[in-house]
Amino acid sequence: MVNRRQFGLGLATLPLLGAAWPAKAAPTRIRMGQLYDYDNDMAYSEMAQELAGTEVELQGFMAPHLKVDSEFFILSNQPVETCPFCESEDEWIDTIIFVVMRQRQEAIDPGLLIWTRGILDIGTATDEATGFVSRVRLLNADFHLA
Repeated sequence: MVNRRQFGLGLATLPLLGAAWPAKAAPTRIRMGQLYDYDNDMAYSEMAQELAGTEVELQGFMAPHLKVDSEFFILSNQPVETCPFCESEDEWIDTIIFVVMRQRQEAIDPGLLIWTRGILDIGTATDEATGFVSRVRLLNADFHLA
């Protein structure tokens, strides 16, 4: 059985336990416009290249789902009128990101502002499941209302 003295000593050491496990770093918040070098024919910006493979957070709007009950969505900072992933890389819209969810979340109203967090992946790729072409992706992502 633990007596008062042992309990008090245990409580006193609790703050030291936090130092043993470093806190998870907050993701870098970036804007979609920071992903490209607009002076260099839409090449990826230095920032995008440096942050590739790390966790980032972007603000935007969930575009209407193209497929019900999907594990992905399109994050946009402007209305999306056509399917950008059905075209070629040359017709890529620089204000959208293909988001692959960590796990399914309910789709929300496209007019609500959200924060989306995930691993930044850059480079032209075609999603095997959907056939969508993308230049920028957030992988293992989740979102919450802003």
